[in-house]
Parts: sequence; C-alpha cells; structure tokens
Amino acid sequence: MRNRARWHSLASLKAPRRFWVRERSRDWWERIVLTTWDDDQWLECFRMDRATFNGIVSVLRNRLERQHTNMREAVSVEHRVAVTIWFLATGACYRVAGDQFGLGASTVATIVLEVCAAIEVELLSKTVCLPSEVGKIMDGFAALGFPHCIGAIDGTHIPICAPGGSPEQYGNRKNFSSMLLQGTVDHTGRFLDVEIGWSGKNHDAFVFKNSNICAAMDNGSFVPGNPTLNLNGVSVPPIILSDGAYPMRPWLMKPYGKLAITRREQNFDSCLSRARNQVEKSFGRLKGRWQCLLYRLKAREENLVSIITSCVILHNICEAREQRIPGDLRDPLPIMLPEEGVDSLDCNKTLLEAGKLVRDALAAFMESQMRR
Repeated sequence: MRNRARWHSLASLKAPRRFWVRERSRDWWERIVLTTWDDDQWLECFRMDRATFNGIVSVLRNRLERQHTNMREAVSVEHRVAVTIWFLATGACYRVAGDQFGLGASTVATIVLEVCAAIEVELLSKTVCLPSEVGKIMDGFAALGFPHCIGAIDGTHIPICAPGGSPEQYGNRKNFSSMLLQGTVDHTGRFLDVEIGWSGKNHDAFVFKNSNICAAMDNGSFVPGNPTLNLNGVSVPPIILSDGAYPMRPWLMKPYGKLAITRREQNFDSCLSRARNQVEKSFGRLKGRWQCLLYRLKAREENLVSIITSCVILHNICEAREQRIPGDLRDPLPIMLPEEGVDSLDCNKTLLEAGKLVRDALAAFMESQMRR
C-alpha cells in the first residue's frame, strides 16, 4: 500500500517545463541593425542616426537598467529604447514590434510604457522649453515678417481608441475619439510648450484658457524679463500668434479675418499667416516622424499623455540635430479641425480691447516697415 501511494503521488506530478519563455529570434536587431546598418538605414527605421540614438540611451541608462535573474536575462537598455522608438515611428502593434525584436507582445507593452515614462521624466524640461536666446527666436519670426514674436500656437487631434469603450468621452465633432495636443513652437518648428491630455470634444479656446502657457503669459513669467516694445505709446509684450479659434490677449495675436478691410489689416493677416504656418508644419513633421500619432493610438487612458509627450520630446531632439525625415513620410496632412472665430468666448472685455489695441499698433508698424 505504501508503494502504491508513493507511485500515485509521483504520477500526479507534471513533467518539468523545458523552457520558461517562448524562444524568439533577436537576430535582426543584434546581428543586422547593430553591426551592419549605416546612418541612412537608422534614419529610415528609427528617424534618427545612431549617434543621436546613443545619446538618448546614455541619458536614460540609469533609469532603465535592469539586472539579470536566474530566470532570464534582462533586456538591454539599447534594446528597450530601440523597441520603443520603432513602435512610435511605425505605429505597429505590440505583437508586430515583438516579432521584429524577438520579444513577447506583453514585454513590448511594458517596455514602451517604461521608456516613454523615462523620456518624459528625464528629458521634458530639458527639451520642451523656451531657450535663453529669446532674441534669436524674435529675429527668426521677424525674418518671417512678424516682429517681437516668440511663438506660434495651435492644436491638433491625436486619434485614440475610446477609453473604456465610451466614445462620447473623447469624441470630437468629426465623430472619432481623440486627445488634443496644443503646441507652441518657435520659428524653426521646435516645441516650446505643449498641453496634452484634454479630450478632443473640447474647444481649442477652452484648452488654451486652462493651459499653463496662458497663465504664464498672462502674468509675464514665460519670457524672461518680459521685454516690451513701445509703438506710438502702445506697450507690446512678447507676442504669440494664433488662428481665429483663440481668444484675443494683448500678447496673443489672431488675424482680423472677415474684419480685414483695409490694406493695412490685410497685410497684417498675410504676415501673421505666413509666420504662424510654422506650427502647422511642425505638426506635420511630428506626425511624419512618429506615425503612431496618425492612427488610433492603442493605450490606456493614463498612458496616452506619456506616449504623446515622448513623441514631442523626440521630435525636438531630432529637429535640434537636423535629422531629416524620409521623403515618403515628410509633412503628412495633420489632423486639425478648423474652427470659426470665437470672440463670443472672450469673456474678459478688458483683455479683448487691449489685444485689439496691440494688434492695430502692430499692423500700423508693419505697414510702415513695408514702405521703407
């Protein structure tokens, strides 16, 4: 009886597992990309050359380094960053990214979120900010035809999968779910500030009024020293350019639009449009590089902001290092919903009138400059 009981207990044991994880090939990454690719191939696949990639890895290494265990070897920092950048650049699903890099889909999902969080923590304040050379930015916008300007602002919609299967929560007026990205760029198209996280159902003016840059510009703290320009007795603060969807401020210039009757007003609108076009071009290059922003971004609601923010940060790094965009990806049509003028939303009549006064002074100054 004792032997029979022992036999039953042994028979009930399952055979030991031969493998703890499914075997996958990392040959493409380790043998081909790392050993044979030149900078053109890196740009095509990762939107940056290898030197730029290595610089990002070095900044993130301390935060992303993992220890080997008895169960498995840790994925290297280089491998983790490459998976994330490839995912952002292609917009592929986690399974496809995993097959490409020899990793499981769940592992890729974890890596992407961890790397995006690390990029946001380590690089956001260093890359998405107003640089100390404000005069250089003003000179750049002046060359585009608009004086005393430090930025252009606009919003674009990032398609997302409706969180929790509730499309009404993030549904915009074009009947798809989206998250708004409000961006302020300099004369080169580099982002100076971003506001990310608002539902696409919100109006651009609402997001703007609740943004950090609006509060900072209102109290004069965004531009160091808040230098002013005196035009015939009108004090002109550093200017940001917008379209008709935004509410007027003394520092926020939007076009006269349908009110542009005189040649002076039409010239102002023409100059503003030419300079403000930098933000639309920047959105185009952003989505051209990081194609995950063109399709329905599949991530949990709490992770969407980190992924979109990482794309903005990497965009600025690529722009600063003059990383070209492959020709077939350059300047896709950004998803932007044109808005009507919203003067009715300008609740603060004092700011509205002060803004109009600055706009008239600038229009007169720009007309006088053209006559010289």
